[in-house]
Amino acid sequence: LNVTDPEMMEKIASSSGVCLVVEPLSKKTGLGSKFGSWLMATQHAQSGGALPKFGHIATYHEGSGGLWEQAYHQGYDSESVQAKIKTMLGK
Repeated sequence: LNVTDPEMMEKIASSSGVCLVVEPLSKKTGLGSKFGSWLMATQHAQSGGALPKFGHIATYHEGSGGLWEQAYHQGYDSESVQAKIKTMLGK
C-alpha cells in the first residue's frame, strides 16, 4: 500500500493539464492528501519542471462514505466535479 508507479507519476507530473483526485474518502487521510506530495517528489518537479494544476475533492464529514447520498452533500457528485474542472481550466 502507498506504493506509487514512478513512471506514471512522472507522466502526470510532466503533463500540462490538470490533475484532480476525486474520492469518497476523507480529505485528511485519503489518496488526494498524499498525491500532491508524490507529484512534488518526481524528478520532473525536482528539476524545476512545472506541474499540472492539482485539485482534490473528498469527504469532509464522517459518515457512510461512498454512498451516493453523501456525494451531493460533500461535493463529489458529477456536477461538482465538472464545476471544479471548469474552474481549474479557467472556464
